[in-house]
Amino acid sequence: MRYLVLLGALALGACAMFQIQDSYGNRYGGWYAHGETYRVQLDLCERETAGPLIPPAQKSQHMLQCMIRLGVPAGNISPADASAR
Repeated sequence: MRYLVLLGALALGACAMFQIQDSYGNRYGGWYAHGETYRVQLDLCERETAGPLIPPAQKSQHMLQCMIRLGVPAGNISPADASAR
């Protein structure tokens, strides 16, 4: 039983290695598309979203739209809980 729990914990930890997260809680990447391949898009979108022109309540959603606009497939994006509402 201990080995099964350990194996499950390792699998969850490995999944986290394949994703990157923005400052708003959105995650990018997955098993087949490593999130680190989206680092350039993430940096560009964070700079664009951090400006004063976007209201704080819309920043997370704007970040998602920016990433999609820059070519990140929607299937490789996991929205933060607050932005999914």
